[in-house]
Amino acid sequence: MKKTFLPLILGAAILSACGEEEAGSSAEGGDTVTLSFATTMDDSGVDKEIREYFEEQITELSDGTIDMEFFMGGQIGGEREALEQMMLGELDMGYNVIQAELYYQEYNAINIPFLFPDFESMQRFMDGPIGDEIERLSREEGGIIPLGMHGYGSRWTTSNVPFSNADELKGLAIRMPEIEWWVDVWDEMGALPTPIAATEIVTALQTGTVDAQENFLTNIAGRQMWDYQDYLIDTEHIQFYQTWVISEDTWENKLNESQQEAVEEAVQRTTDHVAEIVEEMNEEFLKEIEEGGMEIIYSDQQSFRDAADPAIQRIIEEELAEGVYEEVLRAIGE
Repeated sequence: MKKTFLPLILGAAILSACGEEEAGSSAEGGDTVTLSFATTMDDSGVDKEIREYFEEQITELSDGTIDMEFFMGGQIGGEREALEQMMLGELDMGYNVIQAELYYQEYNAINIPFLFPDFESMQRFMDGPIGDEIERLSREEGGIIPLGMHGYGSRWTTSNVPFSNADELKGLAIRMPEIEWWVDVWDEMGALPTPIAATEIVTALQTGTVDAQENFLTNIAGRQMWDYQDYLIDTEHIQFYQTWVISEDTWENKLNESQQEAVEEAVQRTTDHVAEIVEEMNEEFLKEIEEGGMEIIYSDQQSFRDAADPAIQRIIEEELAEGVYEEVLRAIGE
């Protein structure tokens, strides 16, 4: 177990009230249970819609026997802290992405840029045998159970330097999340990727540390990136998603069978709902971004894929477990 950091201690304190409310409720048959739910995503845009819709569904499906306590925007710490709390049974649910790197990186093909053409093919991949292996490793390594995933659409790039193809991209200093595969791919394309925490994006742009950043449209609009960037480019290099997970301790010791079924169905309904609304919401975000003053550049996406391919092939050959790429090909229909 990793050393416990201050955010974990603070998070445990915040969640202690939830634990008190859970007294008397168990899988053996209490009337109600309060589940704590945490994510680093802000309570705005798509994520606000997700929170509100999920809360409605879980109330209906559980006949009011499950109450939700939400901690949005990293209120109890980052994703690592949240996962540690789930392992300890101090946090019940959430959605995030970092568990893939921590527990099953060699099966995490959906995190390779340009590999999957759309979210539907990513779901087909996860619904196959690789998904079963991921669930096993999630339980064994992290004490969590995956329940589903939802997407936000593809990630775009904002920049103060216009570009529309891989040649024009070369030499661009771009902020990247601290995800090694993404950094490798953008480096292969000729950019100068710099891993910077999400909380430091605006500062990095204002100080000229980087001239660009990539993100999904909900964040680009929510952070009003038109105040710092001139151009929005449809690189669409990867589909952004979050995985819903629940603490194995919560599943086995706090929920009875009907409540387990209610949680599963509520997550399924919510992820289906997101799939129905996300495209329309992204169209609205594009309008908002353009009205804010950013120029939208529709690019030669194939040039980016071609330039990135050597790095993608290295990741496939050197990083993925045997048989994973074959499942990728099945999922994308090749």
